Amino acid sequence: MRPFQHIISVFLLFIPFLGNSQVEQLEFKSLFNKDSILIGDKVDFIVEAKGRGTYSLQMPPINDTIPGGFELLGMPSSDSILSGDTLIYKLRIPVTVFNQGIFRIQGLPVLIKHGGFVDTALINSPGILVKLVEPDTTLNDIKDIKPPIREPLHFSEVAPWVGLGLLIIAISVLLYLYIRSKKQNKPFLNIFKPKEPAHIVALRELKLLEEQKEWASDNPKDYYTKLVDILRIYLEDRFGINAPEQTTSQILAEVDRLEYNLDNYKETLRELLSTSDLVKFAKHLPLIDENRNFLTFAIGFVEGTKPVEDTDEVESDGSKSVDSSTTSN
Repeated sequence: MRPFQHIISVFLLFIPFLGNSQVEQLEFKSLFNKDSILIGDKVDFIVEAKGRGTYSLQMPPINDTIPGGFELLGMPSSDSILSGDTLIYKLRIPVTVFNQGIFRIQGLPVLIKHGGFVDTALINSPGILVKLVEPDTTLNDIKDIKPPIREPLHFSEVAPWVGLGLLIIAISVLLYLYIRSKKQNKPFLNIFKPKEPAHIVALRELKLLEEQKEWASDNPKDYYTKLVDILRIYLEDRFGINAPEQTTSQILAEVDRLEYNLDNYKETLRELLSTSDLVKFAKHLPLIDENRNFLTFAIGFVEGTKPVEDTDEVESDGSKSVDSSTTSN
C-alpha cells in the first residue's frame, strides 16, 4: 500500500468546536512523501486537515529534534484549498533521520486556530524505512590510503611572506621617521635631499612676510607668532640653541652663553621676544611701525650672523663677527 493512502490519525474534535459556529469537526491525516530514504536524506512529513468552516494550522515553536528520532531540516510551509464549503489545509515539514531502521513521528503538536480559539492536535505518522548506503560491490581492488608526499619548498611559496615582511618593516621605518620629524618640527623625509642652510630658509620666510605685508595685518598675534618662530628655528639650526622648545628667558640665557659676538643684536632681540609674548598672552597691540622695525631687525640679524666663507668679508666693527672657524654649526 502506498504511503499516500495511509490515514494514520483521525481526530473528531467535537468539544472545542461545539461552541464555535465558524468551524465544524476536522479530519486529520499524516503521511511521508516517500516510502523509504537513505540515512540523512530529506523527506517531507505532511499533515493534512479537512473540514468545513474557517480555521488554520500552525506549528508551535519546536527544537531541531522532532519526537520519534527525526531532525528538522527547515521551516514548515503551509497551503490551503477551498472546495465548496470544505477547507483543506496542509502543513509540509522537512525532516530527516540519521539512524537505520523504521521510524515514526509520535505526538507532534499542531495548533488549530479558529474564531479566536486555539486548540492542539497531537499527530502521529506512519513508519518510514531508513536505510544505509549500500556498498559498491564493483570495487574489488581497494588499496590503503597513500601517505602525504613531501615536496621541496619553492621560493614562489615563501616569496609572498617575505614580501609582506619587508613591507611591514618599510612601513614601520617610515612611521618612525614621520613621528620623529613631527617631534623635531622638521619636514618629513628631509633625509633624502640636502638640507638648506639655516640663513637661506630664514631669509626666504622673512622676505615672504615682508612681501605679504604681514606686519600691517589686523592680526598681530599671527604675525608675531610667524616672525618669532622663524627666528627660533634659525637659532636652533645656526647656533644649536633648542629655541623652539624654550621660553623667552631661556633663549636669552642661551644667547648670552654663546661664543659668538652677538652684542649688537641682544637688546633688540630681547625687545622682540618680550613684545611677542605681550601680544600673544596679554593682547598687547603694538604700532605698525614697531611691527615693521622688528621685521627689518630680524632680516638684519640673519644677514649679520650667517656663516661667511672668507674672513676678509668680516667687518671690523664687529657687526658680523663670525669668523671662518664658525662657518659650520
